Amino acid sequence: MRKLKVAVVGVGNIGSIHADIYSKLESVDLTAVCDTDQEKADEAATKFNCKAFYSVDSLLAEKPMEAASMCTKGEENGGDHYLPTIQLLEAGVHVLGEKPISNNIEHARLMQKLAAEKNVRYGINLNHRFTPSAIKAKEWVDANRIGTVHMIDLTMWIDNPVESSPWFHLRALHPHSFNILNYFVGPVKKVH
Repeated sequence: MRKLKVAVVGVGNIGSIHADIYSKLESVDLTAVCDTDQEKADEAATKFNCKAFYSVDSLLAEKPMEAASMCTKGEENGGDHYLPTIQLLEAGVHVLGEKPISNNIEHARLMQKLAAEKNVRYGINLNHRFTPSAIKAKEWVDANRIGTVHMIDLTMWIDNPVESSPWFHLRALHPHSFNILNYFVGPVKKVH
């Protein structure tokens, strides 16, 4: 079986989760991790038995992957998805990004446009629809077991002891809420 060669850019909390999952998939060969924090990159490379890179430039110079997870901190956390994503897409690398796609709508549009022009896949990791409870709820909706859906009351949380902002849950999880609502009942037609 041919394996998909994958790299993870940004090996903080979320990036480490991506790397861990990739390392366990039979169809994936985790070839590289990349982080500007050399210690983090080296630790992840040792843990996942792959090569460490300290910049997207150096990663692309060798290009040991066909696809990459973009797990850098978002702008709201002092990081940037945009520039490294553009570099990867420009190089013809498929990208699975973390949310937010961007805090700048023009940047989001440019990334989507570039992916289309380069004929590479670019998606955002909205994985909450794959939780057991969401799968079961979707089955019930599709089977009309609960009747016509008129309202959804959705609560989500995350256990992150280092986050002290009272707005963290809204900021970090709200895109998942909209994605699940869309999954259950289709796209929004009207907002009151």
